[in-house]
Amino acid sequence: MADHNAIRSNPPAQPQPKTERPNPRHQLKADYFEALRHLNRGYGVALAALDRLESKDRLHTPRAFPSGFLTTYRNRTEALRALANRDLLRLLAEREELDAGHFGVSPEKPDRKHPRS
Repeated sequence: MADHNAIRSNPPAQPQPKTERPNPRHQLKADYFEALRHLNRGYGVALAALDRLESKDRLHTPRAFPSGFLTTYRNRTEALRALANRDLLRLLAEREELDAGHFGVSPEKPDRKHPRS
């Protein structure tokens, strides 16, 4: 009598179609800018928190924070955001120039004849 309870080997005998995974490098630039967006959002959250502390502190006497203390931190946070954006965007711009050269487009200076609107 034949045994009908045969165990099928893993993987199945029939080949399974391979699912194509997208090349993660296709979205690399978008990922960089998404990360920068999150970074800037974080700075915005920090600045909003400093503003809330300032407005709450104004309502109570004696004040918890000396005059100008929170403003100093706010200014330092704004400066750090500006420096980070400048440096990170500069590096990304350099990478874009290399990419443009790689794909046969020579990097050019922006046309200064047409001012931005």
